[in-house]
Amino acid sequence: MGRPRRTAAIDIGTTKVACVVAETDGANKTTIIGYGIALPAGFKQGVVINLDKATESVSSAIKQAEEMADGKVKTYRTFVGINGEHVRYIAGIGAVPVRKPAKGIGQRDLDDVIKQARAIRMPNDEKILHVIPTQYIVDGQKGVRNPLGLYGVRLEVEALLIIGAVTAVKNIDRVLERLDIRNWSLVLQSLACSCAVCDEDDKEAGCVLVDLGGVTDLSICRDGEMRFTKMLPIGASNITKDVAIGLRTTFAQAEKVKQEHGVAMAGMVERDEALEVEDASGRGTKQVSKRLLASVIEPRVEEIFNLVDSEIRKTGMADGLSAGMVLAGGGSWLAGVDVVAAQITGMPVKLSRPDRLDGPKQVTTDPGFATGVGLILYGIEGKYPGEIGSPGIGDKFSDMVDEIKGWFS
Repeated sequence: MGRPRRTAAIDIGTTKVACVVAETDGANKTTIIGYGIALPAGFKQGVVINLDKATESVSSAIKQAEEMADGKVKTYRTFVGINGEHVRYIAGIGAVPVRKPAKGIGQRDLDDVIKQARAIRMPNDEKILHVIPTQYIVDGQKGVRNPLGLYGVRLEVEALLIIGAVTAVKNIDRVLERLDIRNWSLVLQSLACSCAVCDEDDKEAGCVLVDLGGVTDLSICRDGEMRFTKMLPIGASNITKDVAIGLRTTFAQAEKVKQEHGVAMAGMVERDEALEVEDASGRGTKQVSKRLLASVIEPRVEEIFNLVDSEIRKTGMADGLSAGMVLAGGGSWLAGVDVVAAQITGMPVKLSRPDRLDGPKQVTTDPGFATGVGLILYGIEGKYPGEIGSPGIGDKFSDMVDEIKGWFS
């Protein structure tokens, strides 16, 4: 039995910053033992726009999680979510000769071919965040999922390269540096979210993941891997803004009434009733009908899923998604949102919860924590190579040791 080890996650979202701490025991059972949330002051759609305020926001979420977990996040391996309109993807390919064909394809051969896939000319203002292999090819044989141990003289890979802006990465680095968090890795939020809420069977059969947060993250998985990802600059925050305008109330009051009484379709309101809300003028409260609230929400929900449907069809993969759609994110709490999604896209739709790990029900039953829990799972499983990590000499030293080992292998 090994010693317990801890992993931390920092989810920098559009509507909140969340920190999750988990502990893995000697039997490799992982449990969430702490969490914290804060408003994303200093961030705009996941990108740092005010260093001081951003640091305070992340610090606040971390302190809450540390108090619950009775530890220090700076001493744990930490995985940080990144997203934004600056993130894009391109296809990458790599090919290398197998070092020792008679012994079979080894881990160093896989590392070599991934490095080849990464070896593309990049603008100075962009970095590769992830290399996600979509298939390996061994001596011309396509469709190989795991080539380790196979005989072959030539190994190729086709991969999805996730790319982000250097400025966004560096500014997150500065926030973490101020908080003395040195051992971290950046992870695409939609990739992390898929770890928390998409079953392997769903990914294999083909599924769409819609993370309905302040903005909407759309991802497509097929044959077990992510094939497409895009951030749509419209989401649950727009619904709240519409409610604030339609009911002439404050944003905070609009969010409250949306969560407590909102539905995605006016037809779901069987019995109309009066709701009391604060007036935007601050001069007291007023009454509005529940049906009016629903009629304000419905057009925006339809717009979001019409946009989702359009993006799915543009990829050319719509016919190969037999597992349907998985909804995550805080916006998926809205009653009837799954019905609207199914009507517009024609897909089976299921609501998800990040319950693959044990822990406080405030986390495991809240779809808004899907990315935070997914970051923990990503860190534990360590499936994908190529994420951007904390700067320093450690990686260079590791590369040098690997090279020396190669001389004698």
